[in-house]
Amino acid sequence: MNGDVVVTGIDAICSLGEGRRRILDAMLRNEIAIDDAPGIEGSFAVEGDGDRVPVVRGAQAVEAEPSVGIGPDRGERLLARVVASALSEAGWSPGRLRSARRDGLRVETVFGTTLGGMRRLGAALREDRIEDYARSTTATIGIDALQGTGLPVGGSTVSAACASGVSAVSLAATALLLDEVDLAVAVAYDPISEFAFAGFHCLRLVAAGPLRPFTRDREGMRVGEGYGVFVLERAADVRRRRGRPLLRILGWGASSDAHHLTQPIPTGEGAANAIEQALADVADPRSQVDLIAAHATSTPANDAAEYAAFARIWGDGLAEVPVVAMKSRIGHTLGAAGAVELAVMTAAMEAGRVPATANAEVDRECFPDLDLAMEPKALRIDRGVVVSLGFGGADASILVESPSAPTPLRIEAPPFVSEPVVISGVGVLSPDFSTDPQRPGEHLLSSDALEGLDDPRATRRLSRFACLVRASGSMAARVAGLNDEEIASAAAFVGTRLGATDYTLNFYDEVIRDGLGAGNPLHFAESVPNIGSAQLSLGLGIRGVTMSTSGTALAGVEALQLAVRHLRSGQADRALVVAAEETDPRVRAILRRLRVIEDEATAEGAVAFVLETESAASRRGAEILSRLGPVDVVWPETDGERAAVRGVRSLGVDDRIDRTFGPNHLGRCGRRLRLALRDRSASNSISRVECGAVGAMYALAERIGGDRRAAVHWIDDAGGSARVEIEPVSSPT
Repeated sequence: MNGDVVVTGIDAICSLGEGRRRILDAMLRNEIAIDDAPGIEGSFAVEGDGDRVPVVRGAQAVEAEPSVGIGPDRGERLLARVVASALSEAGWSPGRLRSARRDGLRVETVFGTTLGGMRRLGAALREDRIEDYARSTTATIGIDALQGTGLPVGGSTVSAACASGVSAVSLAATALLLDEVDLAVAVAYDPISEFAFAGFHCLRLVAAGPLRPFTRDREGMRVGEGYGVFVLERAADVRRRRGRPLLRILGWGASSDAHHLTQPIPTGEGAANAIEQALADVADPRSQVDLIAAHATSTPANDAAEYAAFARIWGDGLAEVPVVAMKSRIGHTLGAAGAVELAVMTAAMEAGRVPATANAEVDRECFPDLDLAMEPKALRIDRGVVVSLGFGGADASILVESPSAPTPLRIEAPPFVSEPVVISGVGVLSPDFSTDPQRPGEHLLSSDALEGLDDPRATRRLSRFACLVRASGSMAARVAGLNDEEIASAAAFVGTRLGATDYTLNFYDEVIRDGLGAGNPLHFAESVPNIGSAQLSLGLGIRGVTMSTSGTALAGVEALQLAVRHLRSGQADRALVVAAEETDPRVRAILRRLRVIEDEATAEGAVAFVLETESAASRRGAEILSRLGPVDVVWPETDGERAAVRGVRSLGVDDRIDRTFGPNHLGRCGRRLRLALRDRSASNSISRVECGAVGAMYALAERIGGDRRAAVHWIDDAGGSARVEIEPVSSPT
C-alpha cells in the first residue's frame, strides 16, 4: 500500500532519552540503556535463606521535567508528553487545532499497543481501587494523554502485538488516503511493567546477558519501555498550510504467519510478504533502500526467520543493504518498537549517520550476507525500511523517504475501490436470551454450541475468548462458502471490550502472589490484546493482515471500520470481522462497581461477518446477504456518557430507516441514550444483558438479509459513539 502521505511531527521516548535526535546521538556515542528497572512493580520471590534476590533488569525510560499530563501512572504521563511534543513540532497548537476542527478539519487518533493498561490492572488487583479498574482497558489509557491537546479525547486502540507501532502508522495513513480524515495521529506505547517482564520471562525469552542480535550465542531479549507519536497529513495539505514535512511514507504492508502463537515461521514467509507489500513500487530494493531497521529481538528463532525474509526479498543483493538492530541498545519496547525505530530512522536520515548495533558479532554461517552496522558511520539515507514482527505471527513493514532525497521515488496512486462492500457470511454464537433475559448472573452458550466448528485438540487449552473467535469465524467462512485459498488471502480484524479475562486475571494473580518468576506461559500468551486475531489466523489459516481492536463496547464496530477501509483502499478483496466476549464472575463484579451494569446479566458470545468487495463476491458466485453502508466512529471533546450521546446526535439519526440503539442492556448508559434520542420502543433493545463489544454486532446481525435499510447506533461509557448502516439486496448475485 502506498500514497503521498507525510509526517509533520514526531516524538519518541525510550531508555536512551526523549526525542529522536537525542536517542540517535546516544546511540552514536555507543550508549546502551538496559539496566535496573525500578519501574517494574513486582520482584522475584526470595530464594532459599532470603539473602538472594535476582536483579530485575530492563530498559526503562527516564521521566524528564517538567511533567506533562494529569495521569497518576508513569505510562500515562510519558504518553501525554510525546503526544504534546509531536503536535507542537507539527505546528498544531491546541488552539489552532480546535479552531481548525470548528472549520471542518477531520481528525483521528489511532493507538497501537501490545499490553495496554496492565500497569493499571496490577494496581487495581493490589489495592482494589475502582479508579484503577476504570482506567485499565486499552481504550482508557489514552484519554488523559489527549486532554488539552485540541484532539478528540479518544481513538481506536489496535494491537498486532509487537507490530502495533508500524500498524498504527499504516492505519493512520490509510484513513488519510481514503479522504476520511485530514489529520491523523498515530500513537504507539508500552510502559515497562511486571506483566510484560513476567510474561516474557516465563516464556524463557529474557536474556541473562547482553543482547546480541544475529550472533551465534544470542539468547533472548530484554523488556523495554517506549512511546512514539507521528502526526500524519496529506502532502498537498501541508504545502497549503506551509508546513514542514519530516518524512514521506511511501508504502506499507502487513501479513500473518498462520504458524505458531509465539514462534515465527522459520521460512520468514510472513515477514517477507509484509516487506514486499511495502516495497511494491520499488523497482530495485538494492539500489533504492539505503537502510533496514530490523526487528532483531536477539531470540534465536526470530533473528533466523527475519534473515530468511530479508534473503527472500533482496536475494544476492542483501549484502549491499546496511542493517541496524536498535533493540540491542534500548531493549524491546513491544508495541512501541516500530514507532521508536522509525523515529530514530528519521533522525538518521536527517543526520546522515547510522548507529552501530551493540554487542554483536555476526554468525556468518547462518547469516552470510548480512551487512549489520557494527560501527557508527556516515551514510546518506534517502529511503529506509522498518520491520516489526509480533506474537501470533503478526508482521508489518513500512517504507519511508527523506524529504531531502534528490530524486524522490515516484509511486503509483493506490487502487481505491469505489464499489460497495458487501456481507457474504455471518456467524452468530449467542446464548438463548429468550428464556429469561432478565435473569441475573451470566448467560453461557449451550455445551454443544461450538461442536463441529473447530478442532477440539487445537482448542482444549485455549481461553474461552479465543475459542469463541475461532468458532464464529469458521461459521461465517462456511456460510460465505470460502475455500482455503480465499480464507488464506483474507484480512482479519477482531474486536473485544475485555478479551481473555479469565487467563489474564489468573496470570496476574500468580505474578502478584508468587513473584516475577511465576506465571503460566499459556495464560500469558492468551492474555495479550491481539490474541483474538492471532488465534483466528492460526485456526483458519489466514495470511493477510491480522489485527485486534479492544477496550470499548464499540470495538466490534471499530474492527468493522478498519476492515472496510482495508478493502476500500485495495489492500485485500475480503476480510473476516469478529467481535467476541467471554464472561467472568470477577469481571461482572467489577462492572457493577463501575456502574457499567446494575442488575443486568452478562453474557458470552461472538458474531462474525465476511466482508467482500462486491466484484470479488460476484467473481466467485457468492450470495450477497446485505450491502454495508457508512461505518462511523467518533470521539468527543470530553470523556463520559453524556459526550457519547452527543456523538450519536452528531452522526445523525434518520427516522426513515429501521434503527437499533445500544448498549443492548438497560443500565445507566443505555437509558441515557434512549432518553436523549426519544426512543421509547422496547423492541429496540436486543435484551437486558451486557454483551460488551458483541452487542452492536448482534444488533447488526439481526438486520442482515432484511428488505429495508437499517442502522445500528451504539455508545460506550468512555465517550465514543458509532453508527453502522446496511442496505438490502434485491436479489442474490
